[in-house]
Amino acid sequence: MSDGGAATGGGGNLAERLKDLLWPRACAVRDCGVPVDRPSGYLCSRCYATLPWYDEFAQSAFAYLSPIAELINRYKFNGATYLTDDFADALEHSFRRKHAAAAVDVVVPVPLHPNRLRTRGYNQSGLLAAAFAARLGRRCDETSFARIRDTEHQSRSSGDERRENLKGAFRVVNPVFIRGRTVVLVDDVMTTGATIEECTEALLAGGAYRVIPFTLAKALMDEDLGEAYVNPCYNTQK
Repeated sequence: MSDGGAATGGGGNLAERLKDLLWPRACAVRDCGVPVDRPSGYLCSRCYATLPWYDEFAQSAFAYLSPIAELINRYKFNGATYLTDDFADALEHSFRRKHAAAAVDVVVPVPLHPNRLRTRGYNQSGLLAAAFAARLGRRCDETSFARIRDTEHQSRSSGDERRENLKGAFRVVNPVFIRGRTVVLVDDVMTTGATIEECTEALLAGGAYRVIPFTLAKALMDEDLGEAYVNPCYNTQK
């Protein structure tokens, strides 16, 4: 478990500081609500430093535990897109502990099918990938890799069922920015790994030289039950 307190985002400018004086931001963590003391984002320094940082497996910034689980669900399903900067800060902090930004050619989010995108109105992984790529100084490509089949919701599926459900669901539709490149594949949460695995295989089949999957959080598996997760509030309606 890493020290999340070291990542506090970029410096704010005069306009941002003035805006904070006029319209102070309250911390988004439930039962905190203190004024945000970081230059950007909606998490205060204390809450940010005490988030369940996690980087021992699956290249994820956090374990999917409280309060990060609740924050991600709000980000994903309740339009809390204002958390993008906080999440991108965390993703960058964890990523740079393992990889050099110079080794990355392009950042690609796990895509939503157009039907799901129209319903939700945004792809949370796309927002996260774009902000993360900007911090690395790398290109974010949200058009070359697509979800070509609208799969069923997976919240009640086992790992094997998820993999079967996702077969053939992703494809590189424009290889210009993928072929021969090192691709960072970004998603919000990893559970069984079925989505990440299928996307990685599709990117490699489309010509990617290397794929580095990196997720905001990793859902922890119960060793006895296999498919039961530590935090029951997780929702996988990707």
